[in-house]
Amino acid sequence: MWPRSDDPPVQEATRCQCPNCGARYKMVRIEAAPTHDRQIVCVSCGGPLLGRQGKFVLKYFRTEGGREIMGR
Repeated sequence: MWPRSDDPPVQEATRCQCPNCGARYKMVRIEAAPTHDRQIVCVSCGGPLLGRQGKFVLKYFRTEGGREIMGR
């Protein structure tokens, strides 16, 4: 799907990692109107990740896994 002219501007991807397990992500900030915040979690360990920075919603794309969690 191609971006439309009314789509919000996407910022450049930033490298980051989960503070709990070290899983590596690329994070993109997208300008969005304030809405109810939902919990964002690491796909490797289930630990919390920041979902918003001011007027920006944060979207994460895992690039490398973190340490293995028993039972997962």
